Amino acid sequence: MNIDKSALRKQMKINKAALTPEEKTAESCAVWQHIEALPCFAASHILLYHSLPDELPTHDVIDKWYSMGKTIYLPVVVGDDLVVRQYTPEAMQQGEFNIWEPTGKEIDTDIIELIIVPGVAFDRQGNRLGRGKGYYDRLLSRTHATCIGVCYKCQLVEQIPAEAHDRTMHYVTTSEGFAKAL
Repeated sequence: MNIDKSALRKQMKINKAALTPEEKTAESCAVWQHIEALPCFAASHILLYHSLPDELPTHDVIDKWYSMGKTIYLPVVVGDDLVVRQYTPEAMQQGEFNIWEPTGKEIDTDIIELIIVPGVAFDRQGNRLGRGKGYYDRLLSRTHATCIGVCYKCQLVEQIPAEAHDRTMHYVTTSEGFAKAL
């Protein structure tokens, strides 16, 4: 099966635009509940992402998990790579692509136990389609943490073409539960 990544990205944009604000809220709440029920959620060191408007929202969950005593990290774009910095609410600045990022020092990814990964689309085999720059693939290649891909139901597709450098998720979850789990 030959899948055009560009066409798939366009279709996902259309799919997400069709969701109502109420559907987005209900789906994201369900996704976070599924993750919080996993044994791997016992992790102390969690890498999240500071969501863009078209991604499954994380702003509330970052604050919630931080207030639960989890050490939260966020990725920061530096050149062609993502580095990881510890999150503290009072030390954030707007960075590359208008994403809010922590201002602290870079940390070693070995400390991270759980990574929540956004994507344009996922399939049931744990393959992920990103925005096309490879930031997350390069970051995930430097860690052994459990990786959970998160998305709306409309972003789960039959197949995503995988290349040798692509990193597979341990779990992919939507509001309906886990589409893929090791």
